[in-house]
Amino acid sequence: MISSPAIIAIVLAIFVALAFSGGFAVSNWRSASEIQRLSSSNAVLSAANDKCATDIQSVRSAIDALAAASAARDKNAAMAMRRAESVAVKHTNHAKKIISLPPVALEDQCEVLAHEQIEYVKSRRQNN
Repeated sequence: MISSPAIIAIVLAIFVALAFSGGFAVSNWRSASEIQRLSSSNAVLSAANDKCATDIQSVRSAIDALAAASAARDKNAAMAMRRAESVAVKHTNHAKKIISLPPVALEDQCEVLAHEQIEYVKSRRQNN
């Protein structure tokens, strides 16, 4: 018959083998659970990253559109300033001319006023 120390050694060997294989089973179960959790996290993060890339692209497009609109406004404003400057110079010269005219005698005011009105209408027609 098998002696007591041999039985203890066999039982101990079986216990060690079961503990060792149980450790591997638990380890594999934990690893599988961790892999599943990481895969789920990876899917969420990948979706967020894709949305972020789309948002960045749309912001860049919006900024490009704003820059183009701003450049067009600047160009239009510069052209309007050049046109306004020439009109302002004409008005300033006309005002200086009016200021420099000598006073009109009372008896001639009606004729001078009629003449000024005619000139004003002619200048309005030329400017339009």
